[in-house]
Amino acid sequence: MKEVEMEKDTAVPASALRAALKATTERLSAELTQATHQAPAWSDFEWRAAMAVSVMHGVSALLANRLQWAGPPAWQAFLAEQAEQGRRRERKVRSLLECLHHAARDAGLPLLAMKGSALLNLSIYAEGERPMSDVDLLAQPVDLAESGRLILAAGYAVGITKQRHIAYEPLQQAADRAFGEHEHNPIKIELHEAVREPLPLREVDITAGLLSPGAKPGLNPYSSLAALMRHLLMHAAGNLCVRSVRLIQLHDIAQLAERMSTADWNEALAPANDGRAAWWALPVLTLTQQLFPLQFPKPMTARLTPSIVAASAACPPWLRRACGGWQLADVSLSRLDIPLLPGIEWSHGPADALGLAWRRLHPPEQAATAMMLQGQHSLASSDWTRRPHWRKALSFVLGAQPRAQTLYSMHRALNYRPANSA
Repeated sequence: MKEVEMEKDTAVPASALRAALKATTERLSAELTQATHQAPAWSDFEWRAAMAVSVMHGVSALLANRLQWAGPPAWQAFLAEQAEQGRRRERKVRSLLECLHHAARDAGLPLLAMKGSALLNLSIYAEGERPMSDVDLLAQPVDLAESGRLILAAGYAVGITKQRHIAYEPLQQAADRAFGEHEHNPIKIELHEAVREPLPLREVDITAGLLSPGAKPGLNPYSSLAALMRHLLMHAAGNLCVRSVRLIQLHDIAQLAERMSTADWNEALAPANDGRAAWWALPVLTLTQQLFPLQFPKPMTARLTPSIVAASAACPPWLRRACGGWQLADVSLSRLDIPLLPGIEWSHGPADALGLAWRRLHPPEQAATAMMLQGQHSLASSDWTRRPHWRKALSFVLGAQPRAQTLYSMHRALNYRPANSA
């Protein structure tokens, strides 16, 4: 891959796009750790890449509130719009959560409002800073069917059903999607009966203990701060395994880490269903500490050390070595190229590695994946997503292929115009 088509009849060298994505990702992530006062000397193309990066990583509103310098007018307008749309969207999310809470309470259903929904109540972020594309709910298996009916009654329809969750889409939603955060972009609901991730093949399940045994009907918080951290770490690990982690996920973890005690860390990193200490958390924490060192001062690191030693010992040695050298741009959608075997470092041995290669050629849930591609604007128009898997594998002989989601974000960024510029 030498060139990438960006706009009609316009192509840029792939090396230039890779460099722009990497440079903007590193600079913007550094600004969230320690803000500087000097704007980057970027070209117009790099400023557009910065827009794409901030959207892909979910940090546009955070940057709007934290940056100490001003960029070009289009960049400033973009951040201001994203901050305002983030606030409007959060109000809609809170209204939806309130509706679901009352409906679940009246139906006698105890549900867990997970991840972003739980973070809303911890005052970690200012209004609109923490984006949410969906609401994740955990139901007990016996309550799954009734919980699904409750969501349908709230104005939703069944979307994609996968092994890990059932997705619900709003009945009323626009055909197109705005770039980044927008109040009219749909808020999906995902209903889970378990919390587990394939890492890379064997599923690690952390469902036990997330919902308090004494949970009341309605939407409930996690059983503890440690349970929330455990889930954030697991979710980030799943994305990191396939090189799609988002900066906002690691920022969540860094902010929550400051509130954790030694006992909290012991609970968060306790063995899961595989019987091992939370080895999957080590790469996430390693990258998070690298990006946000100020959130991990010596006293806090001392509280984490006993638990992380056990997790490190359970982590595959090749993964332990590899994660120390990772940079955000290499393990996220800021990486332009599709990895040939994403997650290979997470294998516990040759059997896992061979199984991962086989699944790459013969992926499960192909019908669900086809439905997902139709519903995701970033993937639906991509020729790559419609190719047979044997052709995808053959394509790597000719060079790494570009990621559809990354190209989609770049296309939208290049075509962005401020709302008041029409």
